[in-house]
Amino acid sequence: MKFDTSCVLLFHCFHSKKLKMSQEDFLKNYRIIVEKIFNNWQNLRLAVEHGMGGRNGQQVAIEIMNYTYQYCVGNENITEGELQDVIEELLDQEFDTICEDGSVAEISRHLLRYKHMSIQGQYAEIEAELNRLPQGKEWLRNDVKITYTPIDGESSSEDDGSDSSGDEMDVEEQPSSSSKRTTRAQARKEEDDFVEPEEGWTTVRNRRK
Repeated sequence: MKFDTSCVLLFHCFHSKKLKMSQEDFLKNYRIIVEKIFNNWQNLRLAVEHGMGGRNGQQVAIEIMNYTYQYCVGNENITEGELQDVIEELLDQEFDTICEDGSVAEISRHLLRYKHMSIQGQYAEIEAELNRLPQGKEWLRNDVKITYTPIDGESSSEDDGSDSSGDEMDVEEQPSSSSKRTTRAQARKEEDDFVEPEEGWTTVRNRRK
């Protein structure tokens, strides 16, 4: 009995093409998911609007989103803690900011959950969940401009007579019930200003909630 290799080759080509299409679909759809999540991250937008990333803060935010996407698709078996550390380090380096509202942990959880669902092809379920998010305008795009409006009087400069540029400015967000952010400079200042409590009292400070 002769074995027809042409059928095997045809099946192999079809299977390879199917796998390639599936990978392309995953990369395309997961990119849309990441963009949707980041465009709805209110703390990131506030950091840009308040000048924490300098005058190029919007572009920096886009680069953070792009890096996060590449990190997620380029690595397998990422834990939520690992992804959270990556995003927090990016915020620290680029925006000198600590998010204390739990949003980084929540975003990390959703990114990895939707990655797993995307690999399984559960795009309909993902779309249904994402459609429940606020349908605001996408702002993490080069053709959309975000107004750079730093808060007056909030500067990281220790010299009151110095002129601070946008790239050196630390801005403290006004108290809000929906978000809580602290700059690294403010956290360091809190530590420098710490006064030993009187005997019988205990003081606890946790910069990460």
